[in-house]
Amino acid sequence: MKYQVLMSLQADVSYTVKLNSMNAPGDSLAPCDYLINWTLATPDGESTGFSAYYDGNAYNFRGDRLLEYHYEWDSIPFRPRGRSAAALPGVQRSAQFTTLLPQFIAEELQTIVTSPDYTYSFHTDTVVADRRCNALEAVMTMGGEVYKEITYAFDPVTSMPLYSEIENNPGALAEQTLISDYSYAADKAPCAEISEEGLREMYPEIFEKYRESNYAIENLPQQRLPAFSLPTTTGERYSRLLGDKFRTPTIIVLIDPASTFARATVNDIRKGVEALPYNADVIWAFVSNNADTIDEIIPQPLMGEHILMSAKSLARDCGVSSYPVSIIVGTDGVVNDVILGYNNDLTSVVIQKMALAAKSR
Repeated sequence: MKYQVLMSLQADVSYTVKLNSMNAPGDSLAPCDYLINWTLATPDGESTGFSAYYDGNAYNFRGDRLLEYHYEWDSIPFRPRGRSAAALPGVQRSAQFTTLLPQFIAEELQTIVTSPDYTYSFHTDTVVADRRCNALEAVMTMGGEVYKEITYAFDPVTSMPLYSEIENNPGALAEQTLISDYSYAADKAPCAEISEEGLREMYPEIFEKYRESNYAIENLPQQRLPAFSLPTTTGERYSRLLGDKFRTPTIIVLIDPASTFARATVNDIRKGVEALPYNADVIWAFVSNNADTIDEIIPQPLMGEHILMSAKSLARDCGVSSYPVSIIVGTDGVVNDVILGYNNDLTSVVIQKMALAAKSR
């Protein structure tokens, strides 16, 4: 769809917006799950971003930041800010372009027909923007002043939105007009279910480079270790499918060789594994592509160790945003626990958590 912002005091702006939404009748936070992609042409090239929401999870990417919010982690951002009618909506409702989604338009229509601040009229079988449609016109008036004039046009068969025009502060110096011109895919395929896994597949570079939250890695325990296939420093390849078992409890260490704590991490984890009363494997998953730099940290693997490189994709799939991170996995391939960062007690923490992993599997 094309979305235009026409402003009296600034240059006009035109976006290309792609909307995907699916009704979520059981969700008290939003009327639908959604994925919104947008593109804005600028003198320096195209600017792009996306917003997504599903089941209490919200993501917003623009510029060079991927912001994410998870209701079970922190519910505050999802709540309205303020108690009056002008309260700011939660993050799942305030993301750019959510008001263009059919489900949010339906809520707006409910407000229009029930609020004393609006007068409206409905027209069947009319023409708006050269399209045969059903249309609703509304005016919002408060204190004798007109704040907003609205036109919505809907397909007479499907009732899906075709066009909208919203004029804010009509006649004022800061007048603003928002025009939405909808178009639909010819195949009319249903929207795919939205999930973090699907978002990571669609936007691998964004999740790899711009993710700032540790939410995903902190919630990895009790989930199966993601599948991966990574090169070794000797030119071979180490691969595991989702659900593959390990021969022994295993610790996967996602590590950046440029980190100040890289050598200390390797030394302390090795001490912890050596002190265990059973055999355990270690997978050193370096996010670097430079084998020489990795060899400086670990010149030679010990028995039961594997040295992998180019592991940013695995870090992304695990939700890692900073290094080092140690992932403790049982023989069944299910993550038992994670250790974030480096500290002076790393050896004892490894012994304790690896012992629990062996006992629980």
